[in-house]
Amino acid sequence: MVGTAVSGQIDLHFDGTVPVERGAVDLDLAWAGGMNSPQIGELDLDQDGLLDLVIFDRIGDRVMTLRNTGGTGTNRYQLTRAYEHIWPFRALHDWVLFRDYDCDGLLDIFSYSQAGFSVYRNTSDNGMLSFELLVFRTECDYVFTDGTFQRSNLFVSADDLPGIADVDGDGDLDVLTFSQLGTFLEYYKNLSMETYGTCDSLTFVRRNACWGRFAENSSTNAVTLNVDCPFNVPAPEIGPGPGGHEIVTDAERAETHSGSTVTPLDLDGNGVMDLLLGDIAYANIVALTNGGTVDNSLMTAEDTQFPSTDVPVDLPIFPAGFHLDVDGDGHRDLLVCASARGLAQNIESVWYYHNAGTDLQPDFEYQQRDLFQSRMLDFGEGANPVPFDHNGDGLMDLIVSNEGYYHPSGNYVGKLALLENIGSSTSPAFRLVTDDYMDLSTSGIGTSMYPAFADLDGDGDKDMYIGDLQGRLHFYRNTATGPVAQFTLVQPNVAYSNGTEIDVGRQATPQFIDLDRDGLSDLVIGEQNGNLNYLRNTGSAAAASWTLITDSLGRVRTVTPYTLGHSVPFVFTNADGAYEILVGSESGTLWHYTGIDGNLGGTWTLQDSSFLDIDEGFRSTVCLFDYTGDGELDLVVGNFDGGLGFWRSDAEVGIGIGTGPGPVTMNIRPNPSTGLVEIMLPGTMSKGSADLIVHSALGQEITRTRVLPGLNSMDLGRFGPGVYTLQVTGFDGLAPTRVVIR
Repeated sequence: MVGTAVSGQIDLHFDGTVPVERGAVDLDLAWAGGMNSPQIGELDLDQDGLLDLVIFDRIGDRVMTLRNTGGTGTNRYQLTRAYEHIWPFRALHDWVLFRDYDCDGLLDIFSYSQAGFSVYRNTSDNGMLSFELLVFRTECDYVFTDGTFQRSNLFVSADDLPGIADVDGDGDLDVLTFSQLGTFLEYYKNLSMETYGTCDSLTFVRRNACWGRFAENSSTNAVTLNVDCPFNVPAPEIGPGPGGHEIVTDAERAETHSGSTVTPLDLDGNGVMDLLLGDIAYANIVALTNGGTVDNSLMTAEDTQFPSTDVPVDLPIFPAGFHLDVDGDGHRDLLVCASARGLAQNIESVWYYHNAGTDLQPDFEYQQRDLFQSRMLDFGEGANPVPFDHNGDGLMDLIVSNEGYYHPSGNYVGKLALLENIGSSTSPAFRLVTDDYMDLSTSGIGTSMYPAFADLDGDGDKDMYIGDLQGRLHFYRNTATGPVAQFTLVQPNVAYSNGTEIDVGRQATPQFIDLDRDGLSDLVIGEQNGNLNYLRNTGSAAAASWTLITDSLGRVRTVTPYTLGHSVPFVFTNADGAYEILVGSESGTLWHYTGIDGNLGGTWTLQDSSFLDIDEGFRSTVCLFDYTGDGELDLVVGNFDGGLGFWRSDAEVGIGIGTGPGPVTMNIRPNPSTGLVEIMLPGTMSKGSADLIVHSALGQEITRTRVLPGLNSMDLGRFGPGVYTLQVTGFDGLAPTRVVIR
């Protein structure tokens, strides 16, 4: 049982600076949260003129932001959490591309929505990033063979990744996407320039049903060049304006193709768009060379081992290319990322090819297959942090289990990792000692192991239970003769006191806690269905014995309309000595319940299903311990992307909003600052909206902007060095706070 009393309310602040080392390497992105199927785009987050990175992971629809600190090289990007709450980041799903559709110099957002895509216009102003929904589902004139048309959504599936680029070189953005049957690439020409003389509109018309005159095999990723297209539109690519046609319903167009990524770029500098194609069942990229013209595309050559001049892409499975300048030398490089939602590479899923040529004639040179991932904690699919002092030095370590690492056979390998705390009782620092703690990958338990620790035999050291994918538990006794734990399997498939093997359902996530306060460690176990199981210890301190009391403990259920639940419990003690619980969930938020003591057979009080608005991503897991030694619990959160986030509670970094006497204050970090500050506001406000007002040292109002509860950001550096006072309307009792800008 692990527990620490907390004083007052839990107030936490993300801290990505807690040191972590792996071998001789310091992981400066350690707490970024991992990546599985990333889509990487550029965006000026802080409005400083430098393009930062927004990394969208389609597994869990999670957004990670990396700030460009200037200079060259990929190490110029540093983790920031100041922008992840910007609307509509949390509303994006399936696929996201950043393109400047209206030529205003600000990158807009294209993202999947209902058999098509939405467009969010970048409305940033006065140094503040913002967006507005321009269109929920983009429409087009779908032209038929006879020249008639229907008005419908421009279809792109949730699994595909379309090519959005200026295909015809006229200055506005066009769209390339595979047809619904998946054989031919369709070209949707944007008529903004032709119609309005500007590029600020999205006026799409289907101008070619077989762009490039190639066909992809319906069963493989093989490509046939120079094919006939008898069902094409009249005068493809430059044809006349369409006429009229009856509407075809979505149901009639329901048979859809899923499984292609399209990256348009000019590979040979001849001024026409070539293609990089990825397929859902293959690990390679197919490059097609366009030997035609802007108005008459014709693919004349293919490279099935692209780039055949260097290390070819071999990224299981469903690779997608992203063409952007990640090293700051002015020439766009190539990133190739895994795009599948499962059965894909999950720790080496960002292949980086440096462009040693020019933007007009690129020369892509292989650099590495784990860009950014090599600088972070990434445990494959899933990261489940559990506190355990493995060496008895009084510093709490972390054991991190996972769902599994990718293996070429398709059989994932489940492991436990040891993050040893090499810091101090007030300043944690971690070292990754091993990614296969106790060699449990060879135990036969399989994937989705989840550990829990307690003294179950009365010998003074902590033993280990492992929950597994099938809902069973396995008992490992600590047989060490010294302070460093050593575990030996003594009972696979632990049974109840009546001899029946324990089986709580899929994804057993156990925690030991003396729930009934009788001096014995009981078990609270989460599972895939989102409920909690209570197994009472009816044995003794020297010999645990288990009796199932209920599979609906507290009536906890972390199920939402779109998720199964996947409850992961962590019971803790508050300042009054009472139990509370945080529960990780499939949705990614943390569920907070009180009203536990004296109510083990009743319904607990749900305080919040989105605790402190913390959302580290799909399938959250939770660990609480006072790592900073201030008497308050810190929080480590895991997610399905295989990473961790560290949330600290000590006042040293201005964690939050106090609950004692005196005015409530906003948390501003860093303070002093050179410009960019993060502003944490309370989770509730007295009015429907709030404004942040910045006053000069003379009391003059300099600027005013709308803010939301939780994390906000502002660049005060543009106002010059000095002392500024920040005041927020809409929060009762929230005191103004001074900020020093150097």
